[in-house]
Amino acid sequence: MLIDGVTAVLLISSDARALADFYRSVLDLPLEDENHDGMPLHYGCDVGGVHLAIHPNGGFLGAPTRNAQSPVVVFGTSNVKAVYERLSASGIETNGPTDHGFGLIVSFRDPDGNLVEVLQEY
Repeated sequence: MLIDGVTAVLLISSDARALADFYRSVLDLPLEDENHDGMPLHYGCDVGGVHLAIHPNGGFLGAPTRNAQSPVVVFGTSNVKAVYERLSASGIETNGPTDHGFGLIVSFRDPDGNLVEVLQEY
């Protein structure tokens, strides 16, 4: 099997700081500032073994024609190259694999237009 699990859920927002403040105050989520190479400041924490992050829509690296407000589901894999090859062989347009400083990510849109990423962490 190419997918090992659900690694993260990302929320993309036009006001990431305000959305993070909302989740901190209303749901008491311990969202902290996060910085990764090539990515703007965003906010994240682990919830039940899954990373939850809130990213600003400006500068977010994603699949072509993505909706700036779209949630992103991130699956984990140990072989992002094999995932990329399968997507390409299926005729699916992708971004990546792209190095994000903590792992390689390939991103694409599912048939409903949802942004999906597959991450191979270092």
